[in-house]
Amino acid sequence: MDAFQDVYAAAERAEDPEVGLWSRADAVAMLTSTDGSILFDGFGGYLDGRMVAEFTLMGSLRDNLDSARLLLWVDPPHQGRGIGARMLAAAEERARSLGRTQLRAQARSGGGLARNQSFAERHGYTAAMVEIERRLPLPVDPDLLHRLAGEAAPHHRDYEIRPVVGPVPADLRASYVELDNLLGVEMPHGDLDVEVARHTVADLDALERERREAGRTPVGAYAVRAGAVVAFTEASVAGGDARHVNQFGTLVHPDHRGHRLGMAVKCAQLRVLSEQFGDRAYVVTSNAETNAHMVAINAALGFEVHQVWTEFEKHLG
Repeated sequence: MDAFQDVYAAAERAEDPEVGLWSRADAVAMLTSTDGSILFDGFGGYLDGRMVAEFTLMGSLRDNLDSARLLLWVDPPHQGRGIGARMLAAAEERARSLGRTQLRAQARSGGGLARNQSFAERHGYTAAMVEIERRLPLPVDPDLLHRLAGEAAPHHRDYEIRPVVGPVPADLRASYVELDNLLGVEMPHGDLDVEVARHTVADLDALERERREAGRTPVGAYAVRAGAVVAFTEASVAGGDARHVNQFGTLVHPDHRGHRLGMAVKCAQLRVLSEQFGDRAYVVTSNAETNAHMVAINAALGFEVHQVWTEFEKHLG
């Protein structure tokens, strides 16, 4: 695992010296997970007995069974030697063997990293959409959060906004999973055909257990109406000496939009992060540039552009 983490960290830092890395504990938790709902395959490429490259394939084992997400890294001193191309071919062969004929991959494409797009296109991948990585310093100005939450409040007086540090509360787990299953189809996804997810409360149990084993603390906020989650935002605070907080999904149910619930849950979550995790330097998030509503919320909160990513896809023959 040390070699796996070292290759990943070196490749990431070569492109972004300020990158917020996933930890070794994260990798161990994912690669050894017994969660029966998630595909997570990892492979290393070796030269003279030393790992110099790696890839992972990720996907659901419950839905969208023809697609997978590909992550690939090559140790910087060994880049430009065709190793990445060989690893990519191996990843595609592995995906085919699993019946995954639609591959998606992300690569940084801003800040002088156009070579990543050239590599992808040379191997048959097409650009599906552009995502913008943004960062927000912690702690967030409490006056700003108070003002934005106050402006949104009159639009959702019949909703409870509940911030939570820790697992999704027992009384909200079923409705949270039902809403979270819509995330893949509701967020921008290019030309890829995406099915509604079929995750269960048991799958949520397994995911939370995996993240807890990796030393992570979930921080979420939920908009609740008639006892059910109708909007949420969730983040994960890594353990150890990590300086950042990973922002994950934010979603408002289509039937409850127009009540400024997205802003409400984000303000509630950021208030908790600022008050209880003030030792962290920033929150990192990523949004498709076409997701105008979410981009506007993040801009109002003070998130600033850090990096440009391109999402690529390839249909395997």
